[in-house]
Amino acid sequence: MKFVCILALVGLAVAAPNKFIPRTGKEWTPASLVNPDELGDYFEGDIEGPLPGILKNGLIDEKYRWDNGIVHYKFSSHFAEEKRDIVRAAMDEYKDLTNGCITFVERTDEKDYVYFTQDNDHGCHSKVGKVGGSQEINYPDWCLKKHGSILHEMYHALGFHHEQSRTDRDDYVTIMWDNIESGHEHNFNKYSADVVSGFGENYDYGSVMHYSAHAFSENGEKTIVTKDPDAEIGQRIKLSDVDLRKLMNMYKC
Repeated sequence: MKFVCILALVGLAVAAPNKFIPRTGKEWTPASLVNPDELGDYFEGDIEGPLPGILKNGLIDEKYRWDNGIVHYKFSSHFAEEKRDIVRAAMDEYKDLTNGCITFVERTDEKDYVYFTQDNDHGCHSKVGKVGGSQEINYPDWCLKKHGSILHEMYHALGFHHEQSRTDRDDYVTIMWDNIESGHEHNFNKYSADVVSGFGENYDYGSVMHYSAHAFSENGEKTIVTKDPDAEIGQRIKLSDVDLRKLMNMYKC
């Protein structure tokens, strides 16, 4: 009888449909449903607190910008040597795309700098803008496999929040609040026009800073639905043209 019961349980397990597992703790989430940089337990997914001033899509206050567009950096001694060139390639891309307006320079004794770490127990994360002193960007191994995620965290450090934080986002997307995992609703905050700047650019579905359609989903359904049915969101390949123009405008390149 005991053997029969075990067989019955096995049969039920095999017959049961695949169930989406919510993104909580270290539970597994289908990689196709979220951006890699959204897996960290930070404010807005991958933004490390404390946050500078009032939240914005792009920080307006110039004290959070890197002087002359120069970002000094240092690698943790634990950052794998063979992985450092992957990060440096992203730095070079910023320099090339901005015609040298944004450059990353290895730190000597500068007070303010980005400190690259590789803690595989935590997700990709960064502070937003120059906040003073040593500020961490963490790149676990899985994050380094997505070039766009590397660019994404650097873009945070240069001064930008996520695209769907913009004041005008409700004209372009619908947030499906009932599908968002409980406790993560704050990741979908938006900010009023007196504290947010898009630096002269329209809303960008193609931004490397936009969440994916299923970010922080409780049930596998979309948490963000685009008003344009043909729009795709959440790419982690490269800076969009709008991303680049906003950056150039912020730093007056």
